[in-house]
Amino acid sequence: MSNMKRLFLAISILVCCVGLYAQTKNAVYLSYIEKYRDMAIQQQIKHKVPAAITMAQGLLESNAGQSQLAVEANNHFGIKCASDWVGLTYTKDDDKKDECFRKYATPADSYEDHSLFLKRKRYASLFTLPIADYKGWAYGLKACGYATDPKYADKLIKLIELYELQKITLDTTLINAGLVSEKDTTWQNTQNNKILQEEQVEEEAINDDFSYLIQEDIAINSKHKFQRINGIRCVIANDGDTYASLAIEFNMYERTLRKYNDASDTRDLKPGDIVYIFPKKNKASRKTPYYYFREGDDAWNISQRFGIKLRSLYKLNGIPYGTKLTSTQRLDLR
Repeated sequence: MSNMKRLFLAISILVCCVGLYAQTKNAVYLSYIEKYRDMAIQQQIKHKVPAAITMAQGLLESNAGQSQLAVEANNHFGIKCASDWVGLTYTKDDDKKDECFRKYATPADSYEDHSLFLKRKRYASLFTLPIADYKGWAYGLKACGYATDPKYADKLIKLIELYELQKITLDTTLINAGLVSEKDTTWQNTQNNKILQEEQVEEEAINDDFSYLIQEDIAINSKHKFQRINGIRCVIANDGDTYASLAIEFNMYERTLRKYNDASDTRDLKPGDIVYIFPKKNKASRKTPYYYFREGDDAWNISQRFGIKLRSLYKLNGIPYGTKLTSTQRLDLR
């Protein structure tokens, strides 16, 4: 092959690769981000709502400003009227026919109302999170009932990571002006270091009490303290706790809390049970790649102990869902 042909082939491959990369980001979405990023930043400064979350919700709810609701009602966040709304209204079919949505004079009014909407008591738990914890905010919004889509949090996270919206939350100008605390600016680095440390830990034998898996997390204004297992926030049930009482404490629906914990309607909490406030993962920590079934174990307890979804536990081991596990059986956890 001549040098000229090799050069032509190399250029062709490069062009194709660049084209494929460009396709991963939507030009309309990029335009929306450029147009409204300053509004999101202003909401973060004024109301402490992470700009990345505001931006991602705006993108998702309004289809980057192209939805009927955004175009005709300047409503970028899909907020419905509710009984306390006294402003303009817009009617369209949604979950039900002819539902009432809020209408605004400008997109800026929509952004402002979105922040005020999140400052309701229902979403109070979100403001205990670091402003840079976009995953916590995303899952928290879903848990507090902002949207009915079961994949809502994952969609927000995907948008934030694909379009690097976290850079808006941690904008250098805000940091230099002292409008983002040092605690918040270092939060992301701390999380990255935790992940790196986890990946560097050699596989080790599992302790009998499994206490090394549990890491204390931030204190909360309640009788419980957040902990982390497999990187997921959870609490340990006290005597008298129920799924219903914990759901009220954390501003969640009971059915959502039960879903996160693979808990059927008939399962009751016992003191010492692990209760996850966010969804469990499909795999366990790198520290625990496998586990040997012991007398007294059952699949549910194992899934809770390691922060792995019950169905994923069965799937990883090629076992039909619901099958009773046997003693001494080795279970893959990732």
